Amino acid sequence: MAERVAARLKSGGVSAIEAPTGIGKTLAYLVPSLLSGKRVVVSTHTKTLQDQIVAKDLPRLALAFAAGGLELARADLEGRVRGLRYAPMKGRSNYLCLERLEKRNRQGRLGFVREDPLWGRIERWAQRTQRGDRAELVDVPEESGAFGEVDGRAETCLGSRCPAYEKCFVVRMRREAAESDLVIVNHHLLLADLAMRAEAALAGEGRSFGAVIPTSDALIVDEAHALEEIASDHFGGDVSSHKLARLSRDALQWISEREIAPLLAEQVIEAVARTEAVFDTIPASAGRIRLPSPELDRLPERAAKAEIALEALTMSLEGHIKDPTAEGLARRAKQLSDSLRFVVSAQGDEYVYWAERRDKTARLGAAPIEVSSLLAEALYPIFPAVVMTSATLAVEGPRPFAYFLERVGAPEATHTLRLDTPFSYAEQAAIYTASDLPPPDGSGHIGAVIDRGRQLIERVGGGAFFLFTSHRAMSEAASVLRKQLRFPVLVQGEAPKMRLIEEFVARAPAVLLATASFWEGVDVPGDPLRLVMIDRLPFASPGDPVVAARIARLESRGEGAFEAYQIPQAVLRLRQGFGRLVRRKTDRGVVAILDSRVTSKAYGRRFLDALPPATRLHDLDALGRWADAHGLGPVRRAPLVPET
Repeated sequence: MAERVAARLKSGGVSAIEAPTGIGKTLAYLVPSLLSGKRVVVSTHTKTLQDQIVAKDLPRLALAFAAGGLELARADLEGRVRGLRYAPMKGRSNYLCLERLEKRNRQGRLGFVREDPLWGRIERWAQRTQRGDRAELVDVPEESGAFGEVDGRAETCLGSRCPAYEKCFVVRMRREAAESDLVIVNHHLLLADLAMRAEAALAGEGRSFGAVIPTSDALIVDEAHALEEIASDHFGGDVSSHKLARLSRDALQWISEREIAPLLAEQVIEAVARTEAVFDTIPASAGRIRLPSPELDRLPERAAKAEIALEALTMSLEGHIKDPTAEGLARRAKQLSDSLRFVVSAQGDEYVYWAERRDKTARLGAAPIEVSSLLAEALYPIFPAVVMTSATLAVEGPRPFAYFLERVGAPEATHTLRLDTPFSYAEQAAIYTASDLPPPDGSGHIGAVIDRGRQLIERVGGGAFFLFTSHRAMSEAASVLRKQLRFPVLVQGEAPKMRLIEEFVARAPAVLLATASFWEGVDVPGDPLRLVMIDRLPFASPGDPVVAARIARLESRGEGAFEAYQIPQAVLRLRQGFGRLVRRKTDRGVVAILDSRVTSKAYGRRFLDALPPATRLHDLDALGRWADAHGLGPVRRAPLVPET
């Protein structure tokens, strides 16, 4: 793989490489990238994998480089690095904003803000952090909104006019990246930048790609199977009640700190009320509602009134010239108005429009039905060389890469390579299928899945990932299993992902319940992980407007969407989930598929055939015998976890 990456970096062009777990994929692209003499951008699917490369893989690689007489180190603005340099880049909201921190502390001293019990942890961390990266803040749960009060999001940034500009962590991050040979980003940052560049090109602004991510000679896309969905998010648009609430809070706060005519505050209140009325038309639902919809017949009328109020507010804010905060607020108000008009009009045939309300947040959004042409124009022309890699790019058939390459708009001349696994799956792994459980649409499915999961966890002695396709099922399982299991039960969202993985290993044998983000990019080798359970086949919901629009587009062309789109997508997803188990040649364990369709439906064979040739098990007794033979029985006893 390293040789193929090196050749692509030298000659240019595009490659797609399916690199199965265990071959050292990350090192296989890092080494030739660093030795190429070119500036290379590496993009990962998640910030978790991005942090893993920076904190684990590159320091480890630096030792090997040092043995060969080469210095490899994280970029340092003080100039202490003389050899090869690397630097991570994340979205602005991942970094502490010193100006917002000072403003928040000032308001706290005046009694203007309600104290969050987590705020003391953020303050203590802010005093010692050198890079302001939220990933360092391990003792503040991800679902907490406390850090959002002081993050460096673009909508509140004052730019070079900020008093803290020279100390700004975002500025430092960008400067270090500009001085580096290797820049590590994530797909969200990469696609957000490409989308902004494409938008600027349409507006004739001629914006340079280097405005965010440094101009580079090559791009390595790791976990490239996720490229399509993330591109869909960033090449669309959305407006949310959360964004509106932040604008309202920031605008009224700015007004209260200055002697400004009451009329402006009234305009803010009017614009917020008009826009909230738009969101009030969206009913509580289990998913997205496609627009236009009879359920939302009052949406256009209310949106028109909201646009007028937002435009009036924009004009008033623009009247406060030479005030960077007012300019930022005006820009945000205009973006809300523009996005609202774009989504509610639902005019473009190439987009699908939707509305949803989840928990306390309502959203209106638009997404392209297909991103292939957008990526073909916005990504491949930017980089002379592109390598896309993942453990799951190919599906079985005469053209195994065709599904992936078509979805991401790759050029016809793309080179492909599919590498063999180094593992002996027949010896290392077993696949358990539960044909006796109710189908996912049957009565009692979730309860039966949780109970069977409990039996499996007890039988192998803990050390389990329980992967779900919905947050609702995960939450229900957490409430049940924490009462029934004697093992530590960790749940996604209760701590940062890296912290959860560290706890999972440190408290082994433990059980981790998780959804989408833990289906991939998570590496737990060895005995701490011996069981991966999957609650149902990971089909995308056909009721989701984006999925429904893609199905309709394929069927309008005379293609069978279930065969051409839904099954290949779900197969690749299942392969990702399976890949959590066997990470090394010494790993042993069981993957349990708790969806009876994998044996009862004809298409189930496609899923099983796509998985590695592991031992197949169909009942708990056989699983118990296999586990005992491979040292996975309940031999270790975990201490009882006290109630907290």
